[in-house]
Amino acid sequence: MPEQGGDEAGDGDRMIIRAKVLRLEVESTPDAVTQVREIAREYDGSVTDMQVATDSEEWLYRYEKDGTIVGDGAALRGWVTVRVPSETYEEFVDDVAGVGVVKFQSEATSDVTQEHVDLSARLENLRAQEARLREFFDEARTVKDMLAIETELSRVRGEIESMDAQVTYLERQAAMATVTIELTEPRAVVRPGGESWGFVDAITNGIRGAAGLLTGTITVLIATAPVWLTALVLFFPIRAFLRRRAERGAAGSGDSVDPGSVPPAA
Repeated sequence: MPEQGGDEAGDGDRMIIRAKVLRLEVESTPDAVTQVREIAREYDGSVTDMQVATDSEEWLYRYEKDGTIVGDGAALRGWVTVRVPSETYEEFVDDVAGVGVVKFQSEATSDVTQEHVDLSARLENLRAQEARLREFFDEARTVKDMLAIETELSRVRGEIESMDAQVTYLERQAAMATVTIELTEPRAVVRPGGESWGFVDAITNGIRGAAGLLTGTITVLIATAPVWLTALVLFFPIRAFLRRRAERGAAGSGDSVDPGSVPPAA
């Protein structure tokens, strides 16, 4: 990376961290994975992660450190993460997009120029402070002074190592862009193997549903049998009793004559 000479950096010196997500529809996911890896090698990139799975999320392949792909079976979806030099980032994305049909893409950028400038300045000051402490240590005349200077040197040295790691991290992240490629295969409109569109399944499911309903009804009837059998046994005697009572009442009302209704004798 170019040296940052002040608080403001020119456009050509800006330090940008880039991350890209690209979703492609491809004819064959395993073949597309192979093409993406070949393109990454052409641009001096490296595959940091690769996964291929069936549509049911069952993993078939995993990327190994030696670059091999293990497993077998037909894959429907895949994910490949590539780290590629930032100066060839755009060209790499264009070539990878040609592997299939682009269905979705997004990009995130982070400008860390000022953060890098600040860290570099602080790191430079700490190193100057370390150099002065070493001079003081060489000039120290007592053990007490030497121990005090050595303690301060250890503290400053720890800050230098921590800050140096941060600067290195920013530089590496900005030097290599991250591109994640998601690969999907188109779904078939008809069912595999020339099967029907589901009419047979619909009829079968309907019959099963009716059978299930009938089974449930029978289960309820058996479970409530003591109740409705008792009611059935009592129904007929009670009905006969009520009918006889009604008939006796009707007969009694027919035998009795109202005196006022008999006409007088001539």
